[in-house]
Parts: sequence; structure tokens; C-alpha cells
Amino acid sequence: MSTKQDNMNRNPTGKGGFQERPKDRNNGRWNKDDSISYQYNKLLRMSPEEFEEFVPITMAQKIALQRINNATLTDGLNDTKEITDRTEGKAQQSIDMTSNGETIGKSVEVVWATKKK
Repeated sequence: MSTKQDNMNRNPTGKGGFQERPKDRNNGRWNKDDSISYQYNKLLRMSPEEFEEFVPITMAQKIALQRINNATLTDGLNDTKEITDRTEGKAQQSIDMTSNGETIGKSVEVVWATKKK
């Protein structure tokens, strides 16, 4: 069964949309300035004078600034680790998958139950 589809153009005048408002168009590309890691790197490269005068504009800048300020405190080890992992990359970690002949865990006895007839 087919239906008659006349005049399916819902915008016959062609007005509206991104042609008239190109500022609303998103090109879909990721912007490095929006990432916290980029802001970490940017702030860490600043001189102490530039860092003191810096005023965050975006939330990524605000988060990065707060974490860097926390990292300079005496109990800022976690913040320092986070910033270092994001800017320098996580340190390589190895995992030993062998048991070296040791017994791992407890042994389990399996008992099969039988139905009474």
C-alpha cells in the first residue's frame, strides 16, 4: 500500500537553520582547550608571576587551577599524582600472573546431591 506524499518539504521558504545563524553551527570537532589535561600543561608551563595573575575563564581552567593549588600543599600528594599521571602519563605497572608454585586460595570439595525417589 502506498500513500501519496505531496509537498513533503516542511520548510518551503528555506528560512531558518544554520544558514541564517552560522554561530549556532557546531563543526563537531574536539577542542583541546576544553580538556583538563591541556590546562594542566598550560598552567605548569607558566612562570610564577604569570600563574599568580591567571584568572580562569572555563570550568576546565578552574578545575586545573584548583588541583595545582592543592598539589602545592603539604598534603597534596593525591593531587600531585593525578596531575603527573595526566601530563606525563601513568607509570608502567607490571603484574605477576604466576603463582611460583604456591597454592592460591583454598581448595573446594564439590559434593553432588542425589534426589531421593
